[in-house]
Amino acid sequence: MKKELAIVFCAGLAGAVFAQAAEKAETEGLEWDAGADLRVRHELHDNVPQSVGGVSGNQSYLRIRPRVWGEVKNEDFKLYLRLTDEFREYFNPRTSRNAQFPDEVIVDNLYLDVYDLFGDRVDLRIGRQDFIGPQGPTYGAGRILMDGTPGDGSRTAFMDAIKATIKFDEKNTLDLLAIYNNPENELSWGHTKGANGASPKEKQLTYNVPGSTDMAEYGGGLYFKSREYTEFPFELYYLFKRETKARFRGARLPGRDTHTLGARFMPKLTETISAELEGAAQVGEKDGGTAVSGYMGYAGLTYKPEVESCKPFLTAACYYLSGDRNRGINDNDSAWNPLWARWPQYSEMYPYHDRGVCYWSNLIYPNITVGSRFAKGHKVSANVGPMYAAVEDGLGGGNGDLYGWFGMVRYDFPLLNMIFGNRGDLTGHVTAEVLDPGDYYTSDTVAYFLRWEVIAKF
Repeated sequence: MKKELAIVFCAGLAGAVFAQAAEKAETEGLEWDAGADLRVRHELHDNVPQSVGGVSGNQSYLRIRPRVWGEVKNEDFKLYLRLTDEFREYFNPRTSRNAQFPDEVIVDNLYLDVYDLFGDRVDLRIGRQDFIGPQGPTYGAGRILMDGTPGDGSRTAFMDAIKATIKFDEKNTLDLLAIYNNPENELSWGHTKGANGASPKEKQLTYNVPGSTDMAEYGGGLYFKSREYTEFPFELYYLFKRETKARFRGARLPGRDTHTLGARFMPKLTETISAELEGAAQVGEKDGGTAVSGYMGYAGLTYKPEVESCKPFLTAACYYLSGDRNRGINDNDSAWNPLWARWPQYSEMYPYHDRGVCYWSNLIYPNITVGSRFAKGHKVSANVGPMYAAVEDGLGGGNGDLYGWFGMVRYDFPLLNMIFGNRGDLTGHVTAEVLDPGDYYTSDTVAYFLRWEVIAKF
């Protein structure tokens, strides 16, 4: 019933707003545009440590993701549609038949923007939308709000949401968010085949335990951004998230309500040194009465010397996510809930741990990142540090708290620009990650993740 009411409310609101936009459009010229992009990735990984002593097997495969989009807009509104598919070609294991061509065509984005409502104070975006763009996450560094569909990896990242941006002035805004993400995509055609050629099934877009199904996520909140003081920008947020009951091996897993309150500060200390500080606390309850809580903290210091030719930088940081020693068994659960931030963040290898795709929790990560931008569109970065469990929970099978020493190198580069007049770009990147496991795991075999990617945008 809640889902149906949410759909009716969104449809009604969208209809009213679209009617207002249509009236404005009668006297304004419309602009039409369309395009496409094609992403090809080759990924290889092996020996990734998993729970209770396991490691992942060797895998090598191509991921091919075509997308097409179209939009109509004027200065008052925009209507945007994007369709996506992703299929794979496995080299190892050869028996895998996951996501074979043509797989599943889905509506990836479908939203309506309306600008300058209520005396030019409010912008609205209603519908299926991403909270990440070409410049990165829409909200902070993506530690709480980024990916609404973690179950399908990087194929999509959309939220079914309403976003209202209240513009107090040019430097201060408040976003009001309402989100409802289903476990399966109802706007899709064709379905992926199961492992080893099993019957076709839809990908589970949301889940909190690997293999579970039917868990919807909904909620929303407030997100305030201030650039009032150029030397001290900051953000404040409150978010509520409801995870409904899920099915797992014939049982029903309890749902969970989580309230999160946090702040992010980005002071510029000197002409070459800046800082980033973010902290958040969680409280809530699982169905049945078990209390939940959690803490997240990030502190980083970045040095950017004034070298225009290559724009180097160095960042020293520490990332903290609380854990739970008893994993909520006969006790309150104090592990950090990553909310809608289940995406790679530091590591592309992390999604292959079997706690669920990118379920970031129970972590202390002191690290150093160095990098540089040079020429036009070239960027290289490297990150290294020891990863620790905030508490020893026994999930890795070992008797300690050191996940291991982690290192990553990535190089982004342009290939071709403006292939078709004023559009058409071809870019690529290569990335390599290694993890030398520590005593948290029983495995002592070095794990690796490698990827190359080429993406064409038209």
